[in-house]
Amino acid sequence: MQDNNNMNFLGFKDLIFHSLAEGKEFVDIHVSVKNMNTCPQCGSKKIWVHDHRVQKTKDTHIHGKKCLIHLKKTRYDCKSCGCRFERELDFIAKCHTMTNRLVFSIVSEFNEVYSISSIAIRYNVSSNTVLRILNCLSVSRARLSKVLCIDTHSAHVSLREIAEILSIRLLDITNILFK
Repeated sequence: MQDNNNMNFLGFKDLIFHSLAEGKEFVDIHVSVKNMNTCPQCGSKKIWVHDHRVQKTKDTHIHGKKCLIHLKKTRYDCKSCGCRFERELDFIAKCHTMTNRLVFSIVSEFNEVYSISSIAIRYNVSSNTVLRILNCLSVSRARLSKVLCIDTHSAHVSLREIAEILSIRLLDITNILFK
């Protein structure tokens, strides 16, 4: 009963809670996925365990500490259709090593002005991971910001061209120039 309450508190279903270890910087949660009874492809009950593996999954902070979930997964073989499968989990995307909740937390950090490296350090992920998440977001180009910054050291244009760009701050012309 207590184990179910722990998993409900964390918002995870289809998991069995085993232990929680709290260290100086990390909280380690050890869980396993509930067993399956039928094949999702053909509906047969003739399924066998193929193998087990432990997947380390990063989650949002708990009590100000970084959280790491040690998720024991089981792969199954269906003897009827030959399909190999494992239980799909709703809190983690397929082939990912961080929860959806962590991705949403990183996305919410983009509302403030933080550097990518500071977000990466805060959430115990790499800068490339933060960049990949940022690239998945779609940003409309309906209007320009009030401030337009141009790095003249890396721009390969003359000062006259920059002055022309700044004097014609119309959206359609500026979009053409910066594409």
